[in-house]
Amino acid sequence: MSLHLENLPRTIYVERVAGETLAEHGREACADTAPAEREAPVGGLAAPSCGGSASANLLAAPRVVMIDQRRLPGELAWISTDDWRQVVDAVKTLAVRGAPAIGVAGAAAVMLAAFELAAGRSLAPAGNCDASRPAAEGRNTPVSAEEHGGATQVTAEKYDELPSSAGTRDDAAHQVAPGDEASSAASSSPALFAARLRHVARQVAEARPTAVNLSWAVGRALETALEALKAGDTPQQAAEALYKLTEALIAEDEAANRAIGANGAALLRPLAQAKGASLNILTHCNAGSLATAFYGTALGVVYAAAEEGLVARVYADETRPVGQGARLTAWELARAGVPVTLICDNMAASLMAQGRIDAVVVGADRIAANGDAANKIGTLGVAVLARHFGVPFFVAAPESTRDGSCATGTDIPIEQRSATEVLPSPIEGVEVFNPAFDVTPAALIAAIVTEKGVWKPEH
Repeated sequence: MSLHLENLPRTIYVERVAGETLAEHGREACADTAPAEREAPVGGLAAPSCGGSASANLLAAPRVVMIDQRRLPGELAWISTDDWRQVVDAVKTLAVRGAPAIGVAGAAAVMLAAFELAAGRSLAPAGNCDASRPAAEGRNTPVSAEEHGGATQVTAEKYDELPSSAGTRDDAAHQVAPGDEASSAASSSPALFAARLRHVARQVAEARPTAVNLSWAVGRALETALEALKAGDTPQQAAEALYKLTEALIAEDEAANRAIGANGAALLRPLAQAKGASLNILTHCNAGSLATAFYGTALGVVYAAAEEGLVARVYADETRPVGQGARLTAWELARAGVPVTLICDNMAASLMAQGRIDAVVVGADRIAANGDAANKIGTLGVAVLARHFGVPFFVAAPESTRDGSCATGTDIPIEQRSATEVLPSPIEGVEVFNPAFDVTPAALIAAIVTEKGVWKPEH
């Protein structure tokens, strides 16, 4: 099979736009159905530039660029912003989604906030961007203060509560005490900078509660900033350190995904050998390149196996109610050149009963210490079917998804999302239950694949 991964766009990256200072650059979004031909920071298709004139004399303003996945598959569009609140909104409204991708987005949001604070600007709270889209209704849960499994959790002590500023970002930027021209600059003092960055970090980490990668990455960002200040760096230097960290996280994510792919392909190899033919693989939701900085976890396994000729076809569940399989996985696989068949969620059982599925490979948003795995709602049903029909069920996720502070899956917080995702027009007397995730017991998982190797939950 000839793969065309060069056709897959970068999901999220950061850039500096020459000729724009932070104060001059406003948030904006841009769209383009045919991305401009310029190289992305690490590889793959990049977004078109959303403006900026060349001038070497001005400090380049940092931006976060994300595919707006709400608009796929009909339109390939990007959000390009220097506002951390818009990044948080993108996470809440699924413009950017997938555990590894929202981890990167979380660190990037903290980075943008750091630049804003270093410029001496007061902070308006998150939630002022794109208010027309419903925010997630997930509960906010305490964050562990310990290091467990593969992920270092954010210590709650780092999130000192501060009163939220009122008004919009522009209003807050001009909140200077009368007669005190130094008030705005005071916000960039190391102590106040650190306190306000902690407050931002808490808001970012609580954007979505289930995917542990978000709090993990936010924790790394906050720790990086605090260590820089402790070493005597200025707030501006701490912000620059966060920019470098975000770039590093993006590179680390792709490297981890490619390692996951290689390790997963090794699992599929003996199945193909036993069958004497390439495999039909079922996947649920989207754990592909669109769910990561680049390449993917579950689909990373597919891509690595496809390059060895081990994959005949991928069956993609549509994944109700938001349709990540129908809108994202099918689009991504077709673009990469992998044969793909889209099915309704309730068709998986029939395919397995007919012997047309050789393996199931899915991603995960959080993996408990015992191997229970939270993933998109509907994954549990697929796992039950796979066990009944004797189909091996594999979970592919980075080490940052493992959370040892959750002893079992019952400890994993499950995000409850808006009823409008299921029932756009309310019906009087009808309630809607819309959990974003379910938990697959470790007993139903044949193996968990990470960048460090393969482990079986019973071990």
